[in-house]
Formats: sequence, C-alpha cells, structure tokens
Amino acid sequence: MDSRGFHVECRLEAVDAAMGGVCAFVGDVLAPEGLIRLEIAVAEALNNVVLHGDLPAGAGIDMTVRKNAGDVDVDIRDPGRPVPPELFTAARDPADIDPLDESGRGISLIVAMSDALHYESRDGSNRLTLRFAGRDA
Repeated sequence: MDSRGFHVECRLEAVDAAMGGVCAFVGDVLAPEGLIRLEIAVAEALNNVVLHGDLPAGAGIDMTVRKNAGDVDVDIRDPGRPVPPELFTAARDPADIDPLDESGRGISLIVAMSDALHYESRDGSNRLTLRFAGRDA
C-alpha cells in the first residue's frame, strides 16, 4: 500500500490544486471512470468543508490518500462544524435532483460516486473516508 498526505487550505483554489495532485497519484490504480468518480466526490467533499464547514481561522483540511492494486481510500479530516450523519444516509439519488438547483447536490454526489463511505465526528474533528474500486474490481 502506498499513501500520500495532502494539506488543503480553506480556499476553493486550494481544492483545485489538491485535486490535481490526488488524481496524478491514483491514476495508475483507477480506470478513467473511477478516476472521474473520485474527482467528483472528493472535490465536492472538500468544497463542502470550505464553503459550509466554518473552520477556525487559519485551519485547513488534512487528507490522506491510500492506494493499492485493489482500491483507493481517501480520508478527509477537518476541525469544522460537524455534518449531521443522517444527511449521508438520507442522500437522494442524483437523478432525482433538479439539475438547475443551485445547491443541495453535494452529499448526494459524494454518496453516489463513492463505493463506500464512512463519516464520524468526535473530539472536535470530522472524518470522512471514501473508497473507490480499482481497475481490478
């Protein structure tokens, strides 16, 4: 297993820069369709933290990406406001969402694009772990 850590400043531009590094790191494990799903889900998760997480001044997002021949795990941690866990379990199918809505699609996209998802919040830290199946899955 190979892993790489990324620190993302609480800015949308930093999310874009981090996603370039993440996709380059996992491109040899995921098929093109899997890479697109990872990019959508992880960028959406990071953008949600930046836009809605109310992080303390100067705080950022820490992300660890682990890859092996079978899959990719992305672990995102932040010290912001917790997400109510039921939002992940109650996420709507993206096909049921009006594409003209300006917001409200993020968590549904994260759930739909990942192969597995785990979220927890404790001791002032939020942790979202996403799994994406590799080329051999």
